[in-house]
Amino acid sequence: MNKKIDNKRVGFHSIESIIKNSPHKIKKLFIPQSRDDKRINNLIGLAKKNGIKYQVSKKLKQEPEAEITNENNLSFQDLKIFLEEKNNKKLNILILDNIIDPRNLGACIRSAAVADVDALIINKHHCAPLNDVAHSVSSGGAEYVRIFFVSNLVNCIKYLKDLNISIFGLSEHSKTDYDQADFTENTAVIMGSEEDGIRKKTQESCDSMIRLSNNKNFKSFNVSVATGIILSEIARQRKC
Repeated sequence: MNKKIDNKRVGFHSIESIIKNSPHKIKKLFIPQSRDDKRINNLIGLAKKNGIKYQVSKKLKQEPEAEITNENNLSFQDLKIFLEEKNNKKLNILILDNIIDPRNLGACIRSAAVADVDALIINKHHCAPLNDVAHSVSSGGAEYVRIFFVSNLVNCIKYLKDLNISIFGLSEHSKTDYDQADFTENTAVIMGSEEDGIRKKTQESCDSMIRLSNNKNFKSFNVSVATGIILSEIARQRKC
């Protein structure tokens, strides 16, 4: 059985994103009593517009909070159905492997939302949980991006290859610079932690390995920064 998604959201970006994209998910909305400004009043107006009731709370200091309905994570089977429906679209997929810090996970999700990726795939046994910290750092991105959790990433990659999706892995040991790779066709990019990178089995499943920097003295970017750079390059190539 899939794990449940954490049901608490904190912060304006995250809650506003839920109201705009999935208002039915909000069970309770709590507004800090200490605030009476434009930002909080805009949130209250957005909630009223979508038929969401709110409560004023003395316990909250600055940030609003929301309790949302528990929903199952999207699975590998959900991913298959989703990709079948996208068979005529040039795909841009982000895969996260071995991201152990929920703040990095949230930042990567935020980058994926900005880049408007088609799907975000997370290796659920080798990644941080999508908890309230990750949601907060994603600034609402987790409510916008379709996120799929898979238990066997190697099998998932094989399935993507069968759909003619090119798999790129990021490694500081690669000899190929990222801007020399061809991202103009169906693409999936795998990102790992800055400490250990993506796991060996995952690397062996990739079609190509690419690097971000050829600086011999300092090669490693924070994974969320690296994700933003790669996704920006994909967007650049597809606009040319």
